[in-house]
Amino acid sequence: MKQVIRGSNTMLQNGQQALIIREKGTNITKYYTFNILPVEEPIWTPESQKSIFLTAVQASAPLAVTILLSSGLGNIVYSLRITEPFATVSQYFPSPYRLQQDNAILVSTSDEELACDTSGASNAAQVPVNGRSDFINVANASGLANGSFATLNSGLLTQTRGRIVLDYHMLPDSYSRLQIESVVIKYYCRLALTVAVGTSSMILYWSPDSADNWIELQQISLSLIGTLDYLTNPVEQDITDEVLAAVDPWGIIDNLQTSFVGMHTGLGLGNTIQLDAVEIEICMTGNNQITLFGYEA
Repeated sequence: MKQVIRGSNTMLQNGQQALIIREKGTNITKYYTFNILPVEEPIWTPESQKSIFLTAVQASAPLAVTILLSSGLGNIVYSLRITEPFATVSQYFPSPYRLQQDNAILVSTSDEELACDTSGASNAAQVPVNGRSDFINVANASGLANGSFATLNSGLLTQTRGRIVLDYHMLPDSYSRLQIESVVIKYYCRLALTVAVGTSSMILYWSPDSADNWIELQQISLSLIGTLDYLTNPVEQDITDEVLAAVDPWGIIDNLQTSFVGMHTGLGLGNTIQLDAVEIEICMTGNNQITLFGYEA
């Protein structure tokens, strides 16, 4: 007959003491940290011709997740559903749960929460491009997209240009418990030409650190009368691969900068470049932890 685990389920808050189980005989504690596990992975393999006696389970996760314990081939021994951020769930079994001889305990996950945070720049500043800094209302480019613009107008007698540099503060709390899944930069901008003289351009950049060189992502240009409008549907650039390839991905997130260059090479009034915001969206999953208590016999 199939054995069913019964016990009391207790949720601990951050800072409370972890569950400690003491059994007669040789106690065994197995600790494992993991991210998303669609395929079962072994976390406790008993010695040959021995059985695992499970006395307690404790799991914690920064985001909602279901953690499944099995004895292999999808044979679920126990499941824990964590719904509160950074919660710890503990389960003590008054009667130890015995697995079949030589059966390992495996872990997998399901229903994992994907959390996405979008940040606007904390600061926007203009630096010269070939000696000119012609953007006006530069501070409007900070924050999230809200319909207020930094603007670069064309000049009657001179070419106009400038670069807006944007800094961010977007390192999540307890970031070490989170795994980066994607990083996307969103440029909310607009280029409109009413005078078809010369070329007007928007050039999009990012940098992993203020000490590094700018990395060009895209150049958007117009030399005929018309409009290129990305104020509602922004230009998106996915830099996930570059961030995850770094030795310290969260260090990149902590120091990342973006910049936006505007240029009007033609002379004549009426051409405009607008920047509403440069947002960064980071999507994350949790680094989960589980501890098994028990013994082998």
